[in-house]
Amino acid sequence: MTVIKEYSEGRTTFLCADVEHYSRDQGLATSDLPVFYNKRMQLNRDISVLFLSAYMKKNPIDLMCEALTGSGVRTLRYLNECPGEFRAEMFDVNPLAVEMVQKNIELLSLEKRALVKRGDAKELLMTESRGKRFDYVDVDPFGSPAPYLNAAIQSLNPRGALLGLTATDMPALCGVYPRVALRKYGGSSIRAPFSHEIAVRLLVGLTYSVAGMNDYSIIPLAALSTDHYIRVWFRIKADRITSNRQADSMGFIRYCPNCMHSESVSLRSISPDSGFQHQKENCDGKVRTAGPLWIGNLYDSEFLNLAGEMLPDYEDSFHKRVPRLLELMKMECGLMKYAYVDLHELCDLHNLVPPKTSAVMEELRNMNYRVSQTHFRPTAIRTNGPVSEVARIIRNLTGEG
Repeated sequence: MTVIKEYSEGRTTFLCADVEHYSRDQGLATSDLPVFYNKRMQLNRDISVLFLSAYMKKNPIDLMCEALTGSGVRTLRYLNECPGEFRAEMFDVNPLAVEMVQKNIELLSLEKRALVKRGDAKELLMTESRGKRFDYVDVDPFGSPAPYLNAAIQSLNPRGALLGLTATDMPALCGVYPRVALRKYGGSSIRAPFSHEIAVRLLVGLTYSVAGMNDYSIIPLAALSTDHYIRVWFRIKADRITSNRQADSMGFIRYCPNCMHSESVSLRSISPDSGFQHQKENCDGKVRTAGPLWIGNLYDSEFLNLAGEMLPDYEDSFHKRVPRLLELMKMECGLMKYAYVDLHELCDLHNLVPPKTSAVMEELRNMNYRVSQTHFRPTAIRTNGPVSEVARIIRNLTGEG
């Protein structure tokens, strides 16, 4: 018999297997929980509630689906905390999870809006969407969303729909296992100070490829990288003409660890003899190449502004990090063509003491460069200035120039 505990998250109270009772590691969720619930993912779910609410300001939805529901907390929060009377279907192969979700549906009096089914996520995405396509599909797996991507995209409303994807297989995406990344995501990963951005771009690149195979185009609305996972939200629509144009947004990111210069190169423009411009005199660093992956925008500024407008409605129930993360996303939105530069890594490379980030940014602005912080890393900045110029500014600020 499953030991059950009542939890509260956001503005929603629900029942689930007692994580502390079953955990072998200081109360952390493990994959062998009778019904899976990871409290550490609350931030992910908080932002997901906010972004779904923002999306619905311009795109009303009628039917959504969570393909791998576990405890059901994500969709229960959508139904309980987002505006509107949309309906939701939840799938899970675990009979205990299905039983628990049904209890929660009744606990929250959501019988008219929520349906839970037991079965394989890929199969149910295809069969349950035949009568009516989903306006939003959320795929939040234990590991990679890649196995579910084709079924998820085919289940979406061709007139336009929202897709949310989470990936937790960070060793593959961040360069520890580049061959695994190539197999799962269609592109190689590399070790770099901005490896978490590469992880996001590999996931977006795979989504573009699978969507394109189905004659769909994608618009990345927002990306989140924090803790042990990444997450991306997309607007997806049946539009092969736009998808053809978006081929220019697929390419490679090249990086030299010896001078920390990086550059993005489109697949359609790259040639075997295209040169890499190192940022240090006589640099002989071996250039690392990540991809193919998405080199286009990761944020939609209008979407982020809508989320910002709605944030005060939720701030009292969200994780305290949400406002700052959203602020950083808005700040870096216009500089996403430039990989972020980790100032501490750059100082380590040149044997310098890191100055205040704000001082470096001020100097770059004084030189008419654009610059912002990034949500990916607290010690990093984005700028259209060359990394060699950033290093020179740090030398001057620390008196080692």
